[in-house]
Amino acid sequence: MFTGVSAFQMGLINIIAALIGAGVLERHPRLRVSFGRAASVAPLCARPHGFRVRGPLPRPDQDEAERILAWRRQCKATFQFDPIGTKLVDDIGVETLMWGSDYPHTDGVWPESSKYIKEQFAGLALEVVHKITCENAA
Repeated sequence: MFTGVSAFQMGLINIIAALIGAGVLERHPRLRVSFGRAASVAPLCARPHGFRVRGPLPRPDQDEAERILAWRRQCKATFQFDPIGTKLVDDIGVETLMWGSDYPHTDGVWPESSKYIKEQFAGLALEVVHKITCENAA
């Protein structure tokens, strides 16, 4: 059970890579996609070569920078408590992150949301915190 609970979100990397690598976002520029676990996005966005695709592509000329721009343009990811994720805000893209309490799930942080926000976002500019906790979801 521990393995299942710990690793289920890693499957999101396959979905994100498939959408971007196959050019789905490019072909459907109005499509918006939201993922429920920002931590699974960090390895791809924090390391641009994480988006490198080996082998034939539907669009062989699509480079890593274009794939990262597709993520930032059309995708968002939520998180509740992810101290590593907040250290990678610039890499993931502040405009793509949305904080949530994960209520009513048992691993959510509600009703202590304010405490978690204060701890997690310590050191970030207030406008960045407001964007992640309010504006991006709107």
